[in-house]
Amino acid sequence: MIRAVLGLLIVGLVVVLYFVTVVPAQNAAAAQRETDLTRERMGDLRTALITYRDSFDVYPSTLDSLVMYTRNDSAFAAQTEMQEERFNPVSIDSLTLSPRTGNPFQYQVVRDTSGFEIYWLGDPDLEADSIGSRNPNPALRNAASWE
Repeated sequence: MIRAVLGLLIVGLVVVLYFVTVVPAQNAAAAQRETDLTRERMGDLRTALITYRDSFDVYPSTLDSLVMYTRNDSAFAAQTEMQEERFNPVSIDSLTLSPRTGNPFQYQVVRDTSGFEIYWLGDPDLEADSIGSRNPNPALRNAASWE
């Protein structure tokens, strides 16, 4: 009887240990993967924004305008294909959506009185992740908050 109780106690402790150590580690790894995917997609948007600006000398007013441009732009496709260690292939249809929740990325073009233009691209699900700035500072053009 005592052996059976001790055996059940050991099995119970093993199950508790599994849920205390392995499950949180798996959840943390899944969250990190979502963050990596989101940052990769934001990097793809940055590449598209740079390509657009190189072509038109201004940033697009909306991300929808950018998507329409990238559908027909071979330079953007070539740049993203050359990138190594990608988590996912580039999908133009979901380019403007966060992989975390499917919410659209936040985007704003900012100009100062002298005509200098910069953009701000924000993750809708994590305020800390952004590219560019809401202040027209040349040093922050295309700068990612996590780099």
